[in-house]
Amino acid sequence: MSKFTIILITAFAAVFSGVNSHGRFMKPPNRSSIWRVPQFQSQNPPQNYNDMELFCGGVHQADNPGTNCGVCGDPQSQGAPRDNEVNGKWYRGIITGRYSAGQVIDIEVELTQQHKGYMEWRLCTNPRTENQACFNRYVLQLANGSGTRLPVTSTGMYRTQLRLPAGVRCNQCIIQWNYRSGNNWGDCGNGSGALGCGPQETFRGCSDISIS
Repeated sequence: MSKFTIILITAFAAVFSGVNSHGRFMKPPNRSSIWRVPQFQSQNPPQNYNDMELFCGGVHQADNPGTNCGVCGDPQSQGAPRDNEVNGKWYRGIITGRYSAGQVIDIEVELTQQHKGYMEWRLCTNPRTENQACFNRYVLQLANGSGTRLPVTSTGMYRTQLRLPAGVRCNQCIIQWNYRSGNNWGDCGNGSGALGCGPQETFRGCSDISIS
């Protein structure tokens, strides 16, 4: 086998691995994936076939949950509104979950390849101020009482439950899915390095819901 052939195979493997290392927020479905859910097809949501690629344009996130990323997973460099944000390319204002204040809700996320790390979910109660500060106001708790972070250990469909805040009601709120991977080696800030420290690949998605 020639050196050139080996280089081609290596490059193809890297691209193929990247294509499969994706995920999407499926319940309640995020703006780019609504079209995949039969109950919403009558509302003619736009079809984003790249809905597993909301990874901030490939830029690794130095902060938690990351500051160089659009709030719904688009590259920060995109002009406003970004594709997955309010009034963006994939936004139609479709409410994909109707809940009650304080309710325990079902959550589903599909991963085709896991990169360790964890998932978290945040709630913004005002679509007119869809920024990270709005989402950071409510970090949603896992219903089993284990905190806010769901560890990622395998591929497949992740199913969990979250508890909505008891005092929040809104005609339109946005749930932000934030998956921060943990398979990159980085500086831990204490003179040592380890997997999961430093900048990490991040995936996001935004789902529009109502809380009565």
